[in-house]
Amino acid sequence: MRTLVVTNDFPPRPGGIQAFVHSLAVRQPAGEVVVYASTHDGAAAFDAAQPFPVVRHPTGLLLPTPGALRRARDIARIEGCDRVWFGAAAPLGLLAHGLDLARSVASTHGHEV
Repeated sequence: MRTLVVTNDFPPRPGGIQAFVHSLAVRQPAGEVVVYASTHDGAAAFDAAQPFPVVRHPTGLLLPTPGALRRARDIARIEGCDRVWFGAAAPLGLLAHGLDLARSVASTHGHEV
């Protein structure tokens, strides 16, 4: 079983949600996480130091568009992911139905309400 983490909130972008998502990702068993995240300055160096693959969206904002859904599906298929975790429910949780994985989880942090 492998989890695809889909998020706009991931280091090296600073912030509490970013630290939370990263902290949970690094605590998963080796080989069980793949991250699909928006890009940010310094991402390549940060990503190279992670114990899991990080795939970056080409822009600083990942939105639930058909292109992002295709990319997330491709990553899930290539990496063998059977579940997805959205680091923040809004707006990326809208991709859950289109991903059609066995399990979907979306975190909320207060800014979604």
